[in-house]
Amino acid sequence: MSINLQQVPAVDVHCHPFVAPEKPHTVESFLNTLSLSVIPDMFTKQDISENGIVPGMNMYLQLTIRRLAQFFQCEPHIEAVVEARNQHAEDYANYTQSLYQDANITGMIVDYGYPVPHIPKADFEQTAGFHTFEIYRIEPVMEYYGAQCKTFTEFKQAYYDDLLQTLQRPDVVGLKSIIAYRSGLEVLPKDEDKAADAYATFRNNTRAAVKPLRDYCMHLAMEACTETNKVMHIHTGVGDGEVVLPKASPSLLIDMLRTPKYSQTKVHFVHGGYPWMEEAAFITSILPNVYMDISLQIPFAGHGSKRILSTVFEFAPFDKVMFGSDCFSAPEMNWLAAKLFRQDLTEVLETWVERDYMDENMAQEIGEMVLYRNFERVYQDAIAACSNE
Repeated sequence: MSINLQQVPAVDVHCHPFVAPEKPHTVESFLNTLSLSVIPDMFTKQDISENGIVPGMNMYLQLTIRRLAQFFQCEPHIEAVVEARNQHAEDYANYTQSLYQDANITGMIVDYGYPVPHIPKADFEQTAGFHTFEIYRIEPVMEYYGAQCKTFTEFKQAYYDDLLQTLQRPDVVGLKSIIAYRSGLEVLPKDEDKAADAYATFRNNTRAAVKPLRDYCMHLAMEACTETNKVMHIHTGVGDGEVVLPKASPSLLIDMLRTPKYSQTKVHFVHGGYPWMEEAAFITSILPNVYMDISLQIPFAGHGSKRILSTVFEFAPFDKVMFGSDCFSAPEMNWLAAKLFRQDLTEVLETWVERDYMDENMAQEIGEMVLYRNFERVYQDAIAACSNE
């Protein structure tokens, strides 16, 4: 079988910046850094077993430890890996870049809206070792102008102007919303009167649901992306411990996406709606300008990555799916995601060839499309604009 994705570059279409830890990691702090949990004491070293099992450890964390042990050439035990990691990470930029080179990660779309306080783009690019594209998160913009503007009329104009101005930057590929963390993905039709009525509540508590206002701001973001031919990223599915999970299914977006005025708007489902990836995949198959990435679920679903990839392609067109990681705190996240993604995508493609669904050349091309070619096509305007700077 001649399918080989090891030398194919990967562009991570959804991740976040990070900085070096202030001090060397302990076992507990390293596991907390890698975890989706928002509970500070999720892991405690005193409960570690002789085989390195820490209460709360799952297959994703075990795979991280096992693969890092191979990278460091040390014992595959949590304590040995953390010790080796601390030594390698003394020069954090060099360590990060060595991981990215090992995983052949050559580019990223980064949401600089998280973590808070924000990490400067130039600082993270120095750590990563290459230029990054930015996706501009709308919720911090809402919060900023909510504090600045006394009236809803002032707010809506300042907010929309900010979005349009930022989208003129060639390195900004679009906007992103985490409305699933606040009021949910069932975005109702634009209602300015109800949005205005909710504005005072929002000013008092910027994390309040205030659904009419958030839906209104989501529509403004969609309109801004439509006007500038940029891409609207929408968080779908699971996230960290604060996501409103019952309201995070991508199927809830279908009415908004079918609105005629958004028929030409490019929409990117962040995280591919996991665990509702079948719904996300189906939507990409019926709406021509909707795309999805497979981030967070790979690497965080651990050994489930092969199943996930196979499931997504039950409906999703080959040219609608992209690689991502949702890295948010350490370079090991991007690195493991790329390693698992390549390994399991290769196995899925080989199965298709063995069953005579396609030949090896087509399978190889699909692998390259998902790892980087789909990114180049969907975001070709941003790539060209940055190349001309």
